[in-house]
Amino acid sequence: MKTAARKVGSAGRKAPAADVDLTRCVKEYVRDSAGFDLVGIASATDTQFDIAPEGHKPTEWLPGAKAVVVGGIKVLREILHTTPSPVYAKHYDQLNLWMTQAAYQLSRFLQQKGFRAMYFPESDPYEYFIAQRARGETRYSPSFCHIHAAVAAGLGTRGKVGVVLSPEYGPRQRWISVITTAPLIPDARLEKEQCIEFLKPGSCGDKCIEVCKTEQGGALKPWPDEGGVDMFACDWASLKGAGLSCGRCIEVCPVGKEKY
Repeated sequence: MKTAARKVGSAGRKAPAADVDLTRCVKEYVRDSAGFDLVGIASATDTQFDIAPEGHKPTEWLPGAKAVVVGGIKVLREILHTTPSPVYAKHYDQLNLWMTQAAYQLSRFLQQKGFRAMYFPESDPYEYFIAQRARGETRYSPSFCHIHAAVAAGLGTRGKVGVVLSPEYGPRQRWISVITTAPLIPDARLEKEQCIEFLKPGSCGDKCIEVCKTEQGGALKPWPDEGGVDMFACDWASLKGAGLSCGRCIEVCPVGKEKY
């Protein structure tokens, strides 16, 4: 998949040939060897990371970091249609496990080329989430935000509730990130708005928000004014003692549905 065809060219000075070759090599590895459907590269100092909590920016996790490699893998349509179900819950877990293993291999690949690299699991351990809730925190703060990384890497734009929408799959992919000191060339931000509701207010009917209505009021609210995805409420709405993962919000989203 050639991502350059859907992006505006990067601005700035011409990159050294060695950096161009290295960037191409890394992207080919992520797509062809690791097996990701989407790949993009962000600068480790991109403004998307400015709002990260203290200690959570790429250069704070890895001093000397120059780039963040972001990989995306699509959720299988046929399984997503069953959500919420044990089948979808298992698929969700398997994608997370596969991406974590692939990101580990990518980190090793970069280390073998002489650079430092570290990856972040697609999701933090569930106990970390529980501890934040026990402390009375109102918002879930992950170790590293793959959403910001995906936007910075030009892979999509954030929609009505803050979830990343890609041109290829809408919200129906999972993300993972690898920080590295390798001098990789960042991709330009995706300039074309993807969210139908932002393009023409009222045309979508807030399908994602409506499908998530619960006794607690729902886990999804307009972003950024009201906060986007409330992970605590999402946990209550999707699991509710049944041990299930819920993907109803991404299943009903019209963005990317025709191509997906």
